[in-house]
Amino acid sequence: MTRADRSRRSPRRTPPTPRRSSTPLVLGGVVAVVVIAAVAAVVIAGLAPAGVAEPAGQVTISGEPLPALVDPAADPAVGQQLPTLSGIGLDGQPIAVGPDGGPMAIVVLAHWCAHCQAELPGLVQLIAQGGVPEGVTVVGVSTAIDALRPNYPPSAWFEREGWAQPTLIDDASSTALHALGLSSFPGFVFVDAQGAVALRLTGEIGTDRFGQLLASLAS
Repeated sequence: MTRADRSRRSPRRTPPTPRRSSTPLVLGGVVAVVVIAAVAAVVIAGLAPAGVAEPAGQVTISGEPLPALVDPAADPAVGQQLPTLSGIGLDGQPIAVGPDGGPMAIVVLAHWCAHCQAELPGLVQLIAQGGVPEGVTVVGVSTAIDALRPNYPPSAWFEREGWAQPTLIDDASSTALHALGLSSFPGFVFVDAQGAVALRLTGEIGTDRFGQLLASLAS
């Protein structure tokens, strides 16, 4: 048998197909996950600026909560001592609103409320023009906070409007709102020099009336 015959009868060996590494696919998957996670982090971070506690933790109440406001003309809360509302302010610092603060106006606002949005610019302008009498303070309560509604977070809304008054951030249960006996907004609680309620109102009252009521607290 010749060498050629043996060559023809011997089976041919096919060279093994090189295995393709899965490393690029794995790395690609990892990169994709990292990118997605980074995008998600940006979106989540965009809901509330760093350092802003919205909604805040538990709001605590000291003293007797005010009764529910039904008729401002016959308000049982008039003459009653204001309870103390303690929590976190828009600046992230502890804040307390209570009867020892002297004559004050408490303005209760919700960032998504159309009437609050209409009322706030006028209040800001009045304050900027010196419409708050000496010795009288104006403080805010940011309530009914909802991340799915307009102007969230409320701190950004207040900043855009130029509202710089000390403002308590209400909790998820609207504890501060209920302690003031209010169920709608904007809401106003005017407190005299002895820490007693002088008047409560809800709805848009306008800058002229707000200014007049502030002046009455100083007299």
